[in-house]
Amino acid sequence: MSATDQATLENTSRQTLLVLLAHGSSDPAWQKPFQEMTASIAANQKHPVKLGFMELCGPSLEDIAKEIPQNEATDIEILPLFFSAGRHLRKDVPMQIKALNQTFSHLNFTLHDPVGFHPKMTEALTSIAADLDFSDKK
Repeated sequence: MSATDQATLENTSRQTLLVLLAHGSSDPAWQKPFQEMTASIAANQKHPVKLGFMELCGPSLEDIAKEIPQNEATDIEILPLFFSAGRHLRKDVPMQIKALNQTFSHLNFTLHDPVGFHPKMTEALTSIAADLDFSDKK
């Protein structure tokens, strides 16, 4: 990107894209609930929402980055759909984001805590567990 293009980009208002990041699976049945969840979240967001996967299926974060034109400055907010931060979220994804931030100068990737860290997730799981019916288990 030329210096003129970079200056123009800096004077343009930035857009925001929410990426829901799941692990990934080659099984389409595994992917379907994530696609449905993404559609539901997108219907209630003011920013565009995309589903991305770490491995085994696409789109990857890099695939998503390649879809965004160079003249569109975009903040990509990554919300991991994980209960905790294991090796992937502590090492693999941050390394990937560092490389993507260097490769795609018009994009800024930010990795948020996994959904499992959010108090509302604990509340939702507590409510789901409370709704379970064990009455037939005598």
